[in-house]
Amino acid sequence: MTKSAVPLTLEISRLRKGYPCLSPSSGTRLAQAAAVCLERQLHAKSVVLKVQGDWQVAFTLKWQRITDQMRREWGDPIEATENGACAIAILLVDALTDYHIVHRAYRTTGIDYWLCNEGDSFLTIAARLEVSGIARGLDRLESRVRAKLKQTTQSDGSGLPAFVVVVEFDQPVAAMRRK
Repeated sequence: MTKSAVPLTLEISRLRKGYPCLSPSSGTRLAQAAAVCLERQLHAKSVVLKVQGDWQVAFTLKWQRITDQMRREWGDPIEATENGACAIAILLVDALTDYHIVHRAYRTTGIDYWLCNEGDSFLTIAARLEVSGIARGLDRLESRVRAKLKQTTQSDGSGLPAFVVVVEFDQPVAAMRRK
């Protein structure tokens, strides 16, 4: 389930390369949202991200400088937090598991992304991913994880494992659980 060698650094800009269901331009947008969220919390170009839950690891998150144009584009803090959390969750799943995102899910499934095993066909769905973000509020992290785990029951009929990642940008911390 987990990779044997965990990288110590996560480059948020890696998303600009895209994934099977994430174009390079969409990956760039997610990376920008994450960078804006981190800088809004006064983190500057790199910060340690602690992962807790079913994984206990720390990464150095690195990102490229954001511009005033990007700050204006991501002026809605709720939208920026949702998209920034997706950016970090995608990178964490890629770094810590043998899965990566392959399809964006319908809202009614209770998840955000379908995952496949590395090396498998894009048509072979193997797991699910639900993501949430919190700008500031470490005290709300565990209750959000519980709510998101419950939300994934909508697609439990698939019989596939589900991953929930909740990112809190102030500390920053990512709670990552497997169901």
